[in-house]
Parts: sequence; C-alpha cells; structure tokens
Amino acid sequence: MNPTNRDPGTGAVLGQKYAFATAALFLGIACYVNFLGLEKAALAILFAWLALRANPAPVLREHRGWAKAGLVLGILPWIMVPAVLIWKWNRVLDLLRMLQELKYRGGAW
Repeated sequence: MNPTNRDPGTGAVLGQKYAFATAALFLGIACYVNFLGLEKAALAILFAWLALRANPAPVLREHRGWAKAGLVLGILPWIMVPAVLIWKWNRVLDLLRMLQELKYRGGAW
C-alpha cells in the first residue's frame, strides 16, 4: 500500500493509520457492549484522531470512513451516558440507596 516509491517510510505510516482507523471503528462498536464503557469511547476517539490527522504524511484515504465511524461511535456515549444519568437521576439515587441498604450476612447477601 505504498502510494509513492520515493519514501519507504510512507507505507509504514499509512499502515499505522489503517490500524488506527480499524481500532477506532472496533472500539467505537465495543462502547455499546458495556453501557458505561466510556474508557473504550475515549480510546476510539484517540485512535480516530491519530488516523485522521494530516501529520505525519501521507493522509489516510482508504479507511477514512472507518476512522470517522469510530469517531462518531466514540463520541455518542459521551453524550448519551450523561443525558441518561440526568434524565433518570431519581432512579439512580434510588438504586444507590438500595445498594447501601444491602448487608452482608456471612457468605450470602
């Protein structure tokens, strides 16, 4: 996948950007396996940014859509999780109260 034969390092950088785009896409999808998977969303955003940036050259062309999809899928949980927590705040507080009331009874809850 070396677009030019002038610089042999360009193919390595382009291959790295393809890997970043692929990682961004898969991490963006993995964000939805665990609803509060914001660490995977942050990694998806980071890898998408690494794949889409212009430096070092060359610019990613083939898997650019994968990187953009990973970026969008990574950003969505950062919007949805706080929105759901705010929307259901009373239920979150109820859940926390119920968890505080649980007592450990010698090997069984």
